[in-house]
Amino acid sequence: MSKPVRQHYIPRSYLKNFATQKDKKTFLVDAYNLEAENLIENISTKDICLEKHIYTIETNDPAKKFALEKYYADNVDSEYPNIYKILTDKSIKSVDKNQKWQILYVCLSLYFRTPHYLNQHNKITNEILDNTVPYANKEGIITLDYFGKKVTFHKDAIEEVKKEFNLENKTIFHVKHLEQWMNFVHFKYGCVINVIEIEDKSGPLITCDNPVSIRHMKTNKFAGLFDVNSVITLPLDPYHFLEIHPNTYADGDTKINRLIHDKDFSFTTNGITQSNASNWLIGKSGTIDTHFKIQEHYENPENGEAFVDKAKFRAEEMQRILSLTEKEGFSKTVIEEYKKLEKHPYFKDDKNLKEHIAMMKANGLF
Repeated sequence: MSKPVRQHYIPRSYLKNFATQKDKKTFLVDAYNLEAENLIENISTKDICLEKHIYTIETNDPAKKFALEKYYADNVDSEYPNIYKILTDKSIKSVDKNQKWQILYVCLSLYFRTPHYLNQHNKITNEILDNTVPYANKEGIITLDYFGKKVTFHKDAIEEVKKEFNLENKTIFHVKHLEQWMNFVHFKYGCVINVIEIEDKSGPLITCDNPVSIRHMKTNKFAGLFDVNSVITLPLDPYHFLEIHPNTYADGDTKINRLIHDKDFSFTTNGITQSNASNWLIGKSGTIDTHFKIQEHYENPENGEAFVDKAKFRAEEMQRILSLTEKEGFSKTVIEEYKKLEKHPYFKDDKNLKEHIAMMKANGLF
């Protein structure tokens, strides 16, 4: 049995939903390297989002060496297709408690298992060590207090010391990310889950090598892992998107809300995906080119201003009418406000509003 040396930190079972199938076992994606600014077409999902030995445990016990890699293979990678099917099946309106747990457990693993923070930690460690070299004594000896740990070494051995620290950082990563992952699933369990479909096929979604975004719902910036106002998003395929609401919207429900959005939403969502990427944007053949063309369109000042005006108006109006509904219920005033929105040009293609009005009509409220 071959040793699993090339270890995927983003599962191939996730990536295949952004791929074109070449044969029974081969799935091809387009990948854009942000650092080199070049597009690689038709790269196999076998050859992207992986690192050698990222999950290999430093032990002399061969039975334990690949235990973490095997755990991911058995409990996440092989489970993802079933989770994806639940999330993208329109006929599924609710799940049981175990299924909701599995949705959160499997999807959120894509945040905690990536090497993003490990690489950042190693970068900081290496910079700290490099900055100590000028302070070596006459014999070339460096004495360092590294977060309470006293280290002494000769400046000529700095590369070896870096390796030792990076190895220690990896061991910490193995333990800490599993603990944080489990705690975070518990933290988000009661939150509302939305699955958004992009009906406009001219605005496909892309993904990246760090696809789970956690950001404050108003600032769109990371405000801490356990920020109660954070929204979590994950592209599922070119036309489906997972959204986990802030804890302030938690209701403990197991319902899956299904919404429809347009190309404007794809533009903002792909922008978040790009800003969250470590180095790779990934998508179905042609979709990354489409992403950059849409981005270029909205970067035109006139188009960008129109987009911001529309998005701002829709968000503010929906918030206003929902607040009014909470206070007054479906009063005559509230119904009139819904009618005004229905006629407004910014809402003419809003299927979520149309479905909401259809529900009110079915209940004799509209």
